[in-house]
Amino acid sequence: MNEARSGQEDNPSDPGRTIAINQVYCTDIQGVAMMDCLEAEQSACGPEGQWVIRAEYPANNEDALERVGSHFCSTDADPVIDDPVAGAPDAPPMPVVTLSDFRSLGIAPSQIESDSGGFGLIRANTNFYATEEPQTLETMMLGQAVAIQAVPVRWTWDFGDGSEPLSNPFPGGPQREFNQETTTSHAYQDTGEFPVSLTTSYRGQFQVNGGPWIAIPGVAEVPSDPVVADIWRSKSKNVAEDCVENPQGWACGDPFIDD
Repeated sequence: MNEARSGQEDNPSDPGRTIAINQVYCTDIQGVAMMDCLEAEQSACGPEGQWVIRAEYPANNEDALERVGSHFCSTDADPVIDDPVAGAPDAPPMPVVTLSDFRSLGIAPSQIESDSGGFGLIRANTNFYATEEPQTLETMMLGQAVAIQAVPVRWTWDFGDGSEPLSNPFPGGPQREFNQETTTSHAYQDTGEFPVSLTTSYRGQFQVNGGPWIAIPGVAEVPSDPVVADIWRSKSKNVAEDCVENPQGWACGDPFIDD
């Protein structure tokens, strides 16, 4: 963890001192608008970039925080806190959570879910989706209370059959009917067992002593435990036999037939 110096020798809480911080831009936008924001953000900043916006507040009044200017793509080199008297000898240290710190937190991965337990039919839409759980860690740093929040913002799927990975800013959800195409479904072009893997991108922010949230530049990519897609071929025939009279008839009994 890094630290920033905040304050000045004669009066660390000088009401004329303004502190500027970076804040996450898209996280505070709700619903569909947030998804649109995240898609536009990736197009503008790349898969690991994010839009941030500057916010300012008087040193003695965090409740007076205001966002200023326009959002921009952050980099690891951007200072997340800008205090005009940083470095004063008598200033109390303020913890700063870096991207390296954030990636080493042990963020819990998303869980892979499936409508059919991983079973699917060739050339039909086999649907997988993920859990979506923001996480918050509370700890003490430099004698101050620090909360670190990890928010999932992108899910990248590899369906294990050589197709291009699928990446989007939503975790998906269950199918409403068989073979429904969803934002996270996949149509396999061959039968067999395929490893399905998922990587969730989390963005982070932190706050000190319950103060304003401060953006951590970059994302942490967390892999999930893979699952197996078991893809079968279906076959249909016209059958005149009665399975009650002839239990050994074609398609009577076990619906999964190897032939």
